[in-house]
Amino acid sequence: MIVKRCGTCGRFREYQEEDGFCIGCGHDSLEAACSCGRSYGYALDELGDELHCPRCGRRLRGRATAVE
Repeated sequence: MIVKRCGTCGRFREYQEEDGFCIGCGHDSLEAACSCGRSYGYALDELGDELHCPRCGRRLRGRATAVE
């Protein structure tokens, strides 16, 4: 199991490697790592409205923003 983030709804959950659809919203926008390459394992148990990647600072909580 690995932690993936849905790029549509922003939820973090554990998935199997082959899973491609979000369990929450059903979209096929799961990603296993931030654009900088940092895996999302650290984010699974984090709470709050604001969550940023500790490596690059990208905002992760909520809907994805435009690609920089």
